Amino acid sequence: MKAPQHGATTGESGTDATPSPNGTPAGAVVDLVTTTPTVKPNVAGRPIKMTMYHVATEPCPDPPQATIPRCGGGVLASVSHAFRKSVTMQGTGKLCDGRLIGVQKVNPLCFVVVDPKYPWGLTASGHPATPFRSIGVDPKDLPYGHWYYVRELDGVTLPFPDEGKKHDGCVRADDTGNGIGENHVDLFVGPKSAMTPELVKIVQLPVTLAPGAGICKGKDEF
Repeated sequence: MKAPQHGATTGESGTDATPSPNGTPAGAVVDLVTTTPTVKPNVAGRPIKMTMYHVATEPCPDPPQATIPRCGGGVLASVSHAFRKSVTMQGTGKLCDGRLIGVQKVNPLCFVVVDPKYPWGLTASGHPATPFRSIGVDPKDLPYGHWYYVRELDGVTLPFPDEGKKHDGCVRADDTGNGIGENHVDLFVGPKSAMTPELVKIVQLPVTLAPGAGICKGKDEF
C-alpha cells in the first residue's frame, strides 16, 4: 500500500525490493495477457505523469537504529534508518524475518503485519496489490476500482513476477499515496528489480491514460 500503504516518486519510489529470499511468492494475483495485440486500441486519452513504486526489502543483517511502530502500540521491529525511510515511502516492506509489513496510518505513523495470503501487500482500496496492474491515484480524480488503458504499456515485455509475458495496457485504480495528484499515477511493480530499463524509459515521458471499461473487460474485476 501507499501511505496509507505506499509512496510516490519519479521513476522510482525508494530503495530496495525483492519479493522473497527464494523467488516467486505464493499465489500470483493476476495473469497478464501473454500476447501483444496486432493493432493497439485507438482510444482518446489524456497525457499524465506515471511513476513506479515497489516493495521495500530490509537488508540482512540490518543495524537496529530505528523502530517500526505497531498500530495499537508496541514495536514490530528495530531496523536501520535507511530501511525505515524506504518502507515508509513505499508503504510496504519485507522484514528479514519474512514478515510483510504495511503502513496503516501516517499521522501518527504506524504499521501492521500483512496477511501472508497477500504476497505483495494490500492497497488503500482494500484490493491486493498486483504488480503491473495496480496504480496509485488521486481517488477524487480516478475512482478506485476503475480500469484504465495506457497505450505506452501495451506490448511491453514484463520482468518477474510476470516474466516473459506482454502487458496488455490495462491498469486498475487500486491505491493512493502522498504526492499523487490529478495528473499523476504510480504503477506498482512488485520488487524493485522489476524497474527495468524499458519501464524506466516509458515513465520518463508523459503517458496516455484512457478509460479502459471496454478494452479491459473481463480482467481481474473486484
